[in-house]
Amino acid sequence: MIDPDVRASTSNGTARVVVELRVSGGDRAGITRAQDEVLARLAGTGARLARRYATVPMLVLEIDAAGLARLEDMGSLVTRVRVDALADPTVDPAPWR
Repeated sequence: MIDPDVRASTSNGTARVVVELRVSGGDRAGITRAQDEVLARLAGTGARLARRYATVPMLVLEIDAAGLARLEDMGSLVTRVRVDALADPTVDPAPWR
C-alpha cells in the first residue's frame, strides 16, 4: 500500500519514506534478508538508505519517482510505504488537562 502523500511528494522530487516490510517469522536474520533484497532491487534508482532497523521490519529511505515505482513492484516484500513525518518534540500531542 502506497500512501497518497508519497506519490505527491515524489512527483515534485524526493521524499523521505518509511518502508514496512513483509517478513515471515520476524527474526533478525529474516529482517536483514528482506532489507537487503529491497535495497538490491532499488539499485540504480537513486534511492538512499537513511535508517535501517535491526529488530523491526522497516527501512527509512530517500526516494524519487523511480524508487517509488520499484517499491510498488515489490508486493511480496513491501507492505506499506508512507512519508516519514518527523514529530516536533516540543509539541505536546496529548496534553493531560
